[in-house]
Amino acid sequence: MNQQQLQAAFDRALRVSAVQADLANCPVGVSFVLTSDNAAPQTLRICTARDAGTEVACWADAAVWGEALGPQPAVGYQSFGALRRQVPGFRIQGQELHWAQALPLLERLLQAMRSPGDASPAKPRYFDALAHVRGQYLPLRDEAETWVYSETCGNGPPLLMLHTAGADARQWHGLMAQDELRQAWQLLAFDVPGHGRSPLPEGLANWTWQLDQDQYINWVLRYLDAMQLDKVTLMGCSMGSAISLPLLARHADRFVGAVLLEAPFHSPGRRSPYLNHAQVHGGRLSAAWVGALLSPNSPASGRDHATWIYSQSAPSVYDGDLAFYSDQFDARHHTADIDTQRTPLYLLTGNYDYSATPADTRRVAEAIPGAVFQEMPGFGHFPMVENPDGLMPFLRAPLAALHARATQGASS
Repeated sequence: MNQQQLQAAFDRALRVSAVQADLANCPVGVSFVLTSDNAAPQTLRICTARDAGTEVACWADAAVWGEALGPQPAVGYQSFGALRRQVPGFRIQGQELHWAQALPLLERLLQAMRSPGDASPAKPRYFDALAHVRGQYLPLRDEAETWVYSETCGNGPPLLMLHTAGADARQWHGLMAQDELRQAWQLLAFDVPGHGRSPLPEGLANWTWQLDQDQYINWVLRYLDAMQLDKVTLMGCSMGSAISLPLLARHADRFVGAVLLEAPFHSPGRRSPYLNHAQVHGGRLSAAWVGALLSPNSPASGRDHATWIYSQSAPSVYDGDLAFYSDQFDARHHTADIDTQRTPLYLLTGNYDYSATPADTRRVAEAIPGAVFQEMPGFGHFPMVENPDGLMPFLRAPLAALHARATQGASS
């Protein structure tokens, strides 16, 4: 890719209204720099800084820019978050604060420079679930003034689905929209206290959230009690998968088995002080932070829904959840105590995920005798939100095996 092609891609992106809005709201100067071994660097000015000294420059050679802006970028080139972590030929120049302020624009711009957008985007899949979902507020027993918002649909043995860090149960609407799942399962999901529609528990101050593993385990078990469920099949994603490992290890009697999406082994470095910072728009940065983990192959409607959910959490919630997911959680504390003869375990991870990589999830599977791992090409960190229809072929066999086990247990 040369400078003229880089400029042409930028000019195309300027037709997108969301890019125009992000440019207007970006408080720092942004430049793309095209490097070469044989010539001086060439600079493409994206936007001008409001204040002197607040500049971010993204440096890469023609090959890196060409791959990142291609219609089907390789793993590691799908976002600026991935480029910074996974591509040695990419670097940024500027302060971390200014990078955080520029990231919402950068991630949107990269996507728009690949394609100016679909003039008639597909209807989001989650709309199809809304006629079937029923919600209620439930008090968690033995917890002072702790309530959660719960959603259910379908008929059959219960399948409990645990959402990711900083999000809520809306992430599962794409699967709740699947007729075959509703016919086979009672699908359940709830917003962790302080998330989505669940209020903060009594005594917890606003904007100082920090999730703890034992607290989280207790909330899941108390939710099962509130729903009068002795035993459920478990599905989680990311943080929901992380907490599922100690649940299976410590409380196997409450679970038939589990299908876990994007399960980490240990994921340090996911936190950022700028997710809850007075000089950074937290909602916009949270959306960009997770948008970087999405697959470029997922439908635009799914990617937009994933980031929209993250733009709405309260200050400190996402970073406070990462205190558990990124700092506290380590699969090695739990793998030895999981018995797949009692609770069969299936692990599925997308190849574009750099928070819980396929290699990391494979390590979890290898540490648990009998666990089954499968890599999912073309998926990012939020498969049930990004592309629920595409996820279904990967879920059918594991869920069929667990459904047979659940129904056999119920009839015996």
